[in-house]
Amino acid sequence: MSASALVRGCDAAIDLVVVAMATWTVVYHGCLIASIGVGWALVLEGLALSACLAWRIRRWRRPAATPDPVDADPPALSGSSAVGRWRRRAPSAKTARAAVVATVVLALGAAVAMAVDAPWSLVATTWLLAALIGTAWAYLDLPASPGSGDDQTRDESAVAEPAQDAADHRSAIVALVWAVLLAVVSLSLLRPNPDDVYYLNLSQWVADHGTFPVRDTIFSNLVYPMSAWPPMASYDALVGTVAHVAGVRAAAVAYLAVPPVATALSVLALWRLLRAWRVKAVGLALSSALIFLVLDNSSKHTPATLFVSRLWQGKVVFLCLMVPVLLVYAVRYLERPTRERAGWLFLGGVAAVGMTTTAMFLVPLIAAAGMAPLVVRSMRRAAFGYAAMAGYALAAGVVTKAVGGRAADDFVRGTIRFEPSWFGHQVFADGVTALVAVAAVLLGVLLVPHPAARVTTGLCAVFVGITYIPGFTHLSFDLVGLGPTLWRMSWLVTAGALVGVAVTRLSERVSATGLRAAGPVGLAVLLVVFGDPVWSGATLASWDAPLHYQRPADTVGLANRVIREADPGDLVLAPTPLSLTITVLTTTIHTVDPRDYFMDYLSDNRGFQHAKRVQLAEFVSGVAKVGRPVLRRDLRALSVDVVCLDASNRGGIAKVARLGYRPSSRSSGYRCLVR
Repeated sequence: MSASALVRGCDAAIDLVVVAMATWTVVYHGCLIASIGVGWALVLEGLALSACLAWRIRRWRRPAATPDPVDADPPALSGSSAVGRWRRRAPSAKTARAAVVATVVLALGAAVAMAVDAPWSLVATTWLLAALIGTAWAYLDLPASPGSGDDQTRDESAVAEPAQDAADHRSAIVALVWAVLLAVVSLSLLRPNPDDVYYLNLSQWVADHGTFPVRDTIFSNLVYPMSAWPPMASYDALVGTVAHVAGVRAAAVAYLAVPPVATALSVLALWRLLRAWRVKAVGLALSSALIFLVLDNSSKHTPATLFVSRLWQGKVVFLCLMVPVLLVYAVRYLERPTRERAGWLFLGGVAAVGMTTTAMFLVPLIAAAGMAPLVVRSMRRAAFGYAAMAGYALAAGVVTKAVGGRAADDFVRGTIRFEPSWFGHQVFADGVTALVAVAAVLLGVLLVPHPAARVTTGLCAVFVGITYIPGFTHLSFDLVGLGPTLWRMSWLVTAGALVGVAVTRLSERVSATGLRAAGPVGLAVLLVVFGDPVWSGATLASWDAPLHYQRPADTVGLANRVIREADPGDLVLAPTPLSLTITVLTTTIHTVDPRDYFMDYLSDNRGFQHAKRVQLAEFVSGVAKVGRPVLRRDLRALSVDVVCLDASNRGGIAKVARLGYRPSSRSSGYRCLVR
């Protein structure tokens, strides 16, 4: 297979996933409105995909000489040519040099401040100034006439084609090797995550019933309102639909099938982004980026913490796959703003909304940063591109507010989560890893080869810097209810890709070819010494045999036994890890409290009996002592059928037994009793 065919095939695989996710999202939202189930959804999805295929075939059959009807202007803002409709005064060499020096100094200052945990005001100030000055320089440095710019396009020289084809082939092999390797790693890591109590329970409902729920499935069979409302993301319903058709559990699809596929596609998307940015040594940049993503696991929300070890959740697939893809689509539209490429912006935006509700506020920002370079040439085309990418996300946000949208997360409980000094270090940590990540992110505005992409990179850093202003998260929470969720703004900066760019650009300055690998090797050594690999256990990830559920093994076995022995509709009281596993695996029975703050929104519902649930959960978890009369009252009030406790809680086990419960299922860590 030729290099060009290999590259096109990998890119086509990503595009196919985007099309499938976008069409499914529209179909799913239509099914929610019309109250129709999986059967009709599959029929509609088949029709939508058929229509897309027919359109694609029609495009293939169009004569090569036929121009795009909306491509009346020359290509815009590529590396080698641009037309400046708005005449800007180019900065003098002295001014440009001063801006670059200021950006470098401030970026390194922000990196050092983050690394040594300096006062947050210093981190926020240097970050914002570096991002603003760098973005202003990048904007003024945009090519203003044909033939200007510092990069060559791929078709610029026929002489370079063989060399470029060989380079493409090498980078494709590197990308595919990494994709396969990390796909295997994703199946060999165990990292339980409590967020699955909502995502996979919804998927399991679809798998069990063949319908898309709009009311609670965690605590009841559609009796209470949903904890996260409305169910805008279509990804969880898709997982459930696949499980329903295949006749397996949703957990099997999410935990066994999705991680290797999503990981491989994420690697290919990162590779595609680096190519779109016109990085020369793409294989070197990709390897550096992936080394960083695998070894920077030093705190809870670092890019490495989410990459590979948690790629079964829609929001993480959005981060690792859709964010790079959206940036690629934006660059392609900037280079040639045609109607077809605007269509890809639209499909990408819709697919992103399907992955996660986080897309409702991140996609409009990606669209703004992505289209900003085009403003200098055509405000109309920039606005059209922005509307194409952001339109569905903005509409989803309006609908969510109109129907009284809410999240299960209780932001008021953890006030520290409002502090940018807290979530900033959760994302970038401190020490050497923070120094590398922050420096790469803020210097990306100077180092990314593609001039227009530099502006986009800088604006994304500016958006993140705004969230670092003390008090901004509180203001956001008061105005629109986002608050601490704004830590996900850090997903805009694609830290891994920018680390790869930084290492590559520095390596380019080394004249000896054999020494150019010193950059990624040095980065790897640095991260091995000072960082934590994704499997280190620093953030609860560890090695495990492939093909396992992402739940503690002892809870999976016991949960299966409890589910087999229980009758439909039974209620189980168990410690949180076991309760969560049961809730993930089935909707035929329910648990008293799979995750404490998920119950808060129902605290005023008298039939839910929130206070009794909390007290029982504290009893089985050993947090509080509960007298036998009170325990008997609460168990009877909720009609608890099965009680499971830690094996070490002998007093609690004896107390439950004296209330008439008899021994049942057990594991090394738990003992269960049934009524």
